[in-house]
Amino acid sequence: MPSYLQALEGVRWSYTTSAEQLKYFINSHHGELTVIIRADFLSLRAVKAFATWAHQSARLSFIFIAQTIENAAFQLGDGTSKMVFLLENEGSRITLLINRFFSGQVVKCRRQERQAVQSQVMLKKSVYANHSPTGAGVQFLREGQMNDFSQGGAQISVEEGGVREKDFISLMYQNRFGQWVSVESQVRWVVSTSAGEQIIGVQFLAVNA
Repeated sequence: MPSYLQALEGVRWSYTTSAEQLKYFINSHHGELTVIIRADFLSLRAVKAFATWAHQSARLSFIFIAQTIENAAFQLGDGTSKMVFLLENEGSRITLLINRFFSGQVVKCRRQERQAVQSQVMLKKSVYANHSPTGAGVQFLREGQMNDFSQGGAQISVEEGGVREKDFISLMYQNRFGQWVSVESQVRWVVSTSAGEQIIGVQFLAVNA
């Protein structure tokens, strides 16, 4: 079992090795039940099959974790709180998202594939900082490490703390052409490590070349 599942809080596990065993377990189980499906590739066809089960039972929900998810599968899950889609390259953040789901919070599905990168970035005060819900927002100039990147956001490691959810920050990094790019962003989530490091997820708001 991957570490991000081992770290889940208050979970009682039951394992099945086939669809027939899973269906039997669901039919014989009483009460709320969440089924976690883990696969390398998640197709629309597979999701449709499980969605049929979810529609037939109000007590049943699904969490899908895969390395690659077919775009059409996301559309099938739109508008329902009974199916959650997570890309496996989210890493330890999967634990946070699943625990949020178990506590009744809304978990948004990420549609954009993230590419693993190793790039130095600078974090500084954003032009949007004065509108930050947390106050003045990030006021410092600090180095960080970009761990992954997509069209809509990125994951950043910061050695020192001080970043909070909803903070506005400006990221400066070099693109593949060696040009410095400044991206206005908002912090969507923060995870603190035992080593005192912060792993933050940011959503891009505007790009300035």
